Amino acid sequence: MKILTIILSLFITNNLSSDYDISDFYVGVTPENSLTKVLEKDGDIEEVDIILIPTKMETGKFIVRLTRKAKDLYQIEGTKYFIQTKYCYEYATNEEVVLIVESNYGYSKGKIIFD
Repeated sequence: MKILTIILSLFITNNLSSDYDISDFYVGVTPENSLTKVLEKDGDIEEVDIILIPTKMETGKFIVRLTRKAKDLYQIEGTKYFIQTKYCYEYATNEEVVLIVESNYGYSKGKIIFD
């Protein structure tokens, strides 16, 4: 009975919030000219809305609001900063989350935690 209680407790705790790894941080820059285009690796030419430039973030734990912009890409509301995640399927719109920045290097740079 004790093992079942522990497993049930872990299951309930893990389902109260969802956390996802962060792979990269970016600053979003809007091109001055609305006709700006980009040449993709496969040779296609596409129009550009925002250019994402890799950046470093201050380490620590923060409460921020995120909005999903694309698959695995979220913008910190009210800023020019974007977070690229790994396998995050949350369709957030101005949603309050916990942002944990652990490092600016390596495979995982931190986590975002949705309640």
